[in-house]
Amino acid sequence: MKLAFIPVPVMVGASAIVATRLLEFVLLFDAYGYVGIKELLSVSSESWFNSFIMLAGLLILLLECQCAYAMMRGRRWSRRLFFGCQLLTVIYLFCASEEWIGPMLFRLDIDSTPQLMAELLQRRLPDLLVLGLIYLPAGSRRFFNRDVR
Repeated sequence: MKLAFIPVPVMVGASAIVATRLLEFVLLFDAYGYVGIKELLSVSSESWFNSFIMLAGLLILLLECQCAYAMMRGRRWSRRLFFGCQLLTVIYLFCASEEWIGPMLFRLDIDSTPQLMAELLQRRLPDLLVLGLIYLPAGSRRFFNRDVR
C-alpha cells in the first residue's frame, strides 16, 4: 500500500494524533520542569493504584500512536480502538474529577458538573475533531471499508 492512496482526512487525522501527543509531552515538560516531572513520578509510585493509573496512561498513549500508524494503513480496528481510548479517558477523568475513584492522580479541579462537562469537552475537542475526520467524510469511510490484504 502506498501513502499516495490515503485520503487527506485520514492522513491529517492520523498525523494530528501523533502531533498532539508529542505536543502534550512538550507542554508537560515546559509546565512542570524537571523537578515537577520528578515529583509527579514519585507521587505516582506511592501506591499501587497510582502506579497502575500512570502506566495505564502511558499504555493509552502508545495505543493511540499505534492506532495512528494503523489508520494510515487502512486498518478498521484502529478507528474503533482510538475511539475506545478516548471514551476510557473521558470516563476516567469524569469519575476522578467527581471524586468517585480513589487517588486523584489525573483530575480536573472543577466544582460543578456542568462546568466539568464543559471543561472535558474543551480538553477533548482536538480528539473529537480527529474522530470526525476519520469517521465522517465519505472518502474516509470508503478507505476503511475496502478489502485490505
